[in-house]
Amino acid sequence: MTGFLLRNAYVLLFAASLCEQLGAPLPAAPLLLGAGALAKSGSMALPQVIALSVLASMLGHSVWFWAGRKRGGAVLRLICRISIEPDSCVRRTEDLFTRQGGRALVAAPWVPGLAVVAPPLAGMSGMSWKRFLALDALGALLWASLYAIIGFMFGAQILLGFNVALRLGGWFLLAGGTALAVWLGWKIAQRQELLRSIEGRRAEPEAVLARLDSAAAPLVVDLRHELDVEANPTSLPGAVVVGMDELLGWAEGIPREREIILTCD
Repeated sequence: MTGFLLRNAYVLLFAASLCEQLGAPLPAAPLLLGAGALAKSGSMALPQVIALSVLASMLGHSVWFWAGRKRGGAVLRLICRISIEPDSCVRRTEDLFTRQGGRALVAAPWVPGLAVVAPPLAGMSGMSWKRFLALDALGALLWASLYAIIGFMFGAQILLGFNVALRLGGWFLLAGGTALAVWLGWKIAQRQELLRSIEGRRAEPEAVLARLDSAAAPLVVDLRHELDVEANPTSLPGAVVVGMDELLGWAEGIPREREIILTCD
């Protein structure tokens, strides 16, 4: 097992880092610590470790950048499902990206939920490929360098822990699998609780269009984020675009007897 890991260390590091950047729940930081420790022992080279991590990050994020430019908000909802995060993660990261702009790409590796969502947001905002790649590479370089260097500095201790884990064998795998299952279960439960809390009546598109032509037409409120609206400005006829943070104040002036339909897709 140890021989296989050492022979394929670079391939495994690149593949795991790429999958993590594409949205899979894989722990890239511990892998970088381990790679840094192997560099300390001479089994790997520290510059190659950092370069492979940055390359994997840029490749994975470029996929999401392109998808965000082509598909807009639909990509954000897909990412939210892949990452098993509540839908609120999209709103938080959209707001952060709107405030910080390109700087969010540099900070993305350090902010939970932002690392995968920031690239499609950059694509939706119309950022150029050159600027995106430069900022994304800088953020990935800083993040990968820190973890790899820490692993290099504390290589002996990390390798000792790794050898202990190998000796434990099946017990170590059982403990790791149990921890991962608990984490996934918590994330799924968290998402389901959010969906139950916001569940409401849904109106079919055909029925909404028919009612818009009636004498007592409902008020349609588009709750999409401004980046979603810029990426796909199409909405229902007569819809009013209102941000979530403005909704409560704006709603005070609406007659209570008027029917209201909310749309966020």
